[in-house]
Amino acid sequence: MRSVLPRQCGLRSARGFTLIELLVVIAIIAVLMAILMPALQRVREQARQKTCAARVRQQVLGLNLYAQDNDGKLPVLRAETGWLQNLTVTAVNHTLSNGMTKDMFFCPSNETHKKYSMIVWLHHLTENPDEFNRYWTGSRFVNYDSGDRVIAGYFFILNLQSRNRDPIIRYASDTVDKIWLYTTQTSRPSERELVTDITMGVPLAGAKYGYKFGHIDIGGLRRSGVYDTTSHLKNDQEPAGFNVGFLDGHVTWRAWNPPTMPEVDKSGKPIPRWTGHGPDCFW
Repeated sequence: MRSVLPRQCGLRSARGFTLIELLVVIAIIAVLMAILMPALQRVREQARQKTCAARVRQQVLGLNLYAQDNDGKLPVLRAETGWLQNLTVTAVNHTLSNGMTKDMFFCPSNETHKKYSMIVWLHHLTENPDEFNRYWTGSRFVNYDSGDRVIAGYFFILNLQSRNRDPIIRYASDTVDKIWLYTTQTSRPSERELVTDITMGVPLAGAKYGYKFGHIDIGGLRRSGVYDTTSHLKNDQEPAGFNVGFLDGHVTWRAWNPPTMPEVDKSGKPIPRWTGHGPDCFW
């Protein structure tokens, strides 16, 4: 007689997922990630914009404190180039002594400045990491010359010592003329721009707005193999916008939205506020 094992009622043999089931689950996760990642990136960038706005406000406060100690006069930009990022180390040290920190000079959205912070922070002083501590104590600069400069992560709408720099382009939508500031004793301080995010471009044929914004191959940083970039980028050919800090201390966000902001010429190309001796600058 053949023996028969008793049947176990209510139990099923355990089995794993099939290859098809695993592929379906992975595909669903990939679709969800594709949907969620852009939203998460937007949230992260919005947080960076707010952090950056707070730093712009701190810069405005620091420059006003500098003026209070200098008969109302704001610092001037380094005269050789007049680039809008070039603050003298003397001015930077003054603001550091009033509570500013190194991080406050750079936008959290600017990957270049985060990655190469030493080069831009000590530019024109030294590009040798072994000599970093000869010039920077961690809270202030030492052993520097009066002409040395920092390449900060913001535009400073400041004049030169000679006060002879080219005028700022005025858009039809502007309520007042744009001026290079050299003193806090000026009319309509709530409309006088003092500090803005870096938004600069180099002409590029075929680009969406006729510029590339994310790979600036002009300027002294190239000597170190570094290319400067616009903050708050959507992509290499389109900025998202920029924070603008005014002399009275308030800060606003301006979305990049040609032809409204900035205005465009007859060919549809954005009109820069200032061209100077380097990339075109917008704010």
